[in-house]
Amino acid sequence: MEQKKTIETFGSISKKEILASLEEEFCEGALVLESKFPFPGYYHNTIPDKKVLNPGSVFLVTKRQHQEEDIMRTNHAVKKKFKKKFDATIGEVVVFNETRPCIRVKFLDDYKFIPELVRLYKESGIQFLKYRRIKPYYNLIKIRKYFALETTEPGLYHDTNESQMWYLQIPGNFTWNQFEKTTLDLKRNLDNDKFDAAMGTIYRQNCLVDMVRIYAEEIDTGQLNLLQKKYIDAVKKLKI
Repeated sequence: MEQKKTIETFGSISKKEILASLEEEFCEGALVLESKFPFPGYYHNTIPDKKVLNPGSVFLVTKRQHQEEDIMRTNHAVKKKFKKKFDATIGEVVVFNETRPCIRVKFLDDYKFIPELVRLYKESGIQFLKYRRIKPYYNLIKIRKYFALETTEPGLYHDTNESQMWYLQIPGNFTWNQFEKTTLDLKRNLDNDKFDAAMGTIYRQNCLVDMVRIYAEEIDTGQLNLLQKKYIDAVKKLKI
């Protein structure tokens, strides 16, 4: 049995999801967006059942772009006061037809904790856009991400923090429109189309590695290898 190798690094994820503003009572005056329909490629047209009503990904939209290092230091300071589990990173969302910086927050146990979290960020000097009610809309999101990945074979990675996440290394990058079209074409021609896909990158020594992030609750190595081959073939055709 091949020994697993663990990689810890930073990178990015780009994906499309349906966003909408949270109810005003949870926002502490800030513009806070919520992902209403996570992993749409996996769930298709059905909203996943939730035994407990808690937030998935929420996006605190900031007035200005902050350096990643500054937000990481702020996160550390906030976590000293906010004694509940959460993960936060910088990102970008499109709001009012304009790309805006944000802080993406995950793993909160309850909506009622969001106002306290917003207050602590404000006390740390982060300014947010003012609250406005925004109806659901389809939006391209880009986030920075810390990765802890395991691999047993070259080019195939498994997320150690989120077990439904897999990453397939590819030899180049897509535009979002190219990636979206490629994924739709693949799904039309595969027996198992129950997965969600996003574009990703990770930093390795002296290079940036392009990836496809796959979300699937049940998938085996053979299916992942097939998906990887299909995406590799597609990106190679773009370079001809």
